[in-house]
Amino acid sequence: MRLAVWPVAPARALADALGDLVTETVEVEPHDAKSALVEGRVDLALLPTLEVFKAADSQDGGIESIPGVALVGERSPRRHIVVGSSLDAIETIGFDPRDAQEALLTQLVLREHYGTQATFALATPETPLSDVLDRQSAALVSVDQPAPAGAFVLDPGQEWLDLTLRPYPWGLLAVRAGALDPDTTQRIVATVQGAGPSDALMADGVLVYQLTLDGYAVDGLDQLADYLFQTGTLSAVPDIPFAALPEPEASSDEAEV
Repeated sequence: MRLAVWPVAPARALADALGDLVTETVEVEPHDAKSALVEGRVDLALLPTLEVFKAADSQDGGIESIPGVALVGERSPRRHIVVGSSLDAIETIGFDPRDAQEALLTQLVLREHYGTQATFALATPETPLSDVLDRQSAALVSVDQPAPAGAFVLDPGQEWLDLTLRPYPWGLLAVRAGALDPDTTQRIVATVQGAGPSDALMADGVLVYQLTLDGYAVDGLDQLADYLFQTGTLSAVPDIPFAALPEPEASSDEAEV
């Protein structure tokens, strides 16, 4: 099976966890992951959770998620907010519109935590951050970009955790609808669940990411769906279509009936 993941360490950890089940791993930006999957260039892809929700909301039926396999974290793996003004004075945020998931999260946490109703303005990745901050109050940029003098950084994932007490579900592992048989799906689930923590899932010596929807991660997924519905991003709270797992074996008592 061919797998597409994002070019960040926590996403690469998913490829490592899948081990020999994956014959080839390619790295794509999150906004390209769905097209790589539906066009058949890969068999499995880590999709932004927002993309999965939108597909379910529109009932396009093209993709299914692997049950319980996700990239969930207390930090943002790709983007942070560099703020060049005081928090209560943020009016505009420079961003790449392809970062839709991070932009929605940024808008949410700034509104809920700081009462800021900021608007977003186009800023290409090639534009120097100092130039963006000359024109905008803040910028949504790669986590590899440090804040220039006089600015500071907010992590939208940490802000979400402070707001909800739940980690953020950044991405779900997806497959084309009907492409996997239940036994293969089960092997994927069992392999990821059996993988131990790795350095790629840690930050500052602390485990901050996970590859399953265990524990509070399920609540984080539910809360995200509710927020997206309440803000009008989704027309309803959708039921995510999941790839089928094998039917549970009947117990000996049931078999005798």
